[in-house]
Amino acid sequence: MNLKHKLILLGLLAGTSLYAQDSIPVTVNNPANMLCLRCHGKRWYTYANQDSSQVIKHKMFKDLIIDTLAFYHNNHKSLACSDCHSSEYSNLPHKSDLKLEPLLICVDCHSDTEDVPPINFTGITEEYKKSVHATQKESNVTCWSCHNPHTYNITTRSKDNLSHVVAYDNSICLECHSGMGKFDILYGDPKSSLIAKHHWLPDPVKHFRNVRCIECHAEIRKDVLVAHNIRPKEEAVRKCAACHSADSRLKYSLYKYQLAQERSGKGLLSSIISNQTFAIGTNPSPLLNLISQIILALVVIGIAIHTIIRIIKK
Repeated sequence: MNLKHKLILLGLLAGTSLYAQDSIPVTVNNPANMLCLRCHGKRWYTYANQDSSQVIKHKMFKDLIIDTLAFYHNNHKSLACSDCHSSEYSNLPHKSDLKLEPLLICVDCHSDTEDVPPINFTGITEEYKKSVHATQKESNVTCWSCHNPHTYNITTRSKDNLSHVVAYDNSICLECHSGMGKFDILYGDPKSSLIAKHHWLPDPVKHFRNVRCIECHAEIRKDVLVAHNIRPKEEAVRKCAACHSADSRLKYSLYKYQLAQERSGKGLLSSIISNQTFAIGTNPSPLLNLISQIILALVVIGIAIHTIIRIIKK
């Protein structure tokens, strides 16, 4: 294949890629949403001028574009757009006053008994109202500022996907607190590098990869699956022993559901006897535990043999 043919092929692939990004993916399978996604699933939308019959094309405002692939993989994928938005949106063009419709919050739809593990949406709402995000003067931060209802995808916590949970949850914080983007726009206060601000940690990068921001920056409430009472930076946890100890904070936050699973599988007594201590970013190694137990057993046997030999020689 000569250079000319290669360039033509690359051009075709680029065109195909752009078209795929600008159209509704074939995975969309909820007919009730097709009318909305016909415009909001694309970067451009068209409409006909009723007076001149002229077809007008406009670029869709970025925040109003719905990533249809992400939507049909998120926790709200079974919903129709009209379940959360006014049915009057089905009338085109939309009435301008529809933009003022009040947004639903989690407790408008979710009860505290339907989810396993129990998420306790009521408790989350109570905690959020006390957080720095809600109490800060002129704060406009809402549930949807952090949790996009069109893409939010919470996963069940287990020892097998903790790294994914940490990365996903921290990405929510970094949307505003990465030193660029939303935080600057909302508060006009550019932040320096997070690494520099966490220089007191022995290895900031390793902490960011293995533990969530909320582990140190939120008040832990044991009956809430995910802490939402974000405290001011002056109240952030700075003591290593808070996490690196037998009574680690992580038992009541990051490892909460994992421990509940282990108690359910092994039984409470077995869980208490094992008394596993969790450290940031790592779980106890069964192999190291076995090796230490073998070494301890050999030491005890050696002492016993030494004692017996001394008794015999007397």
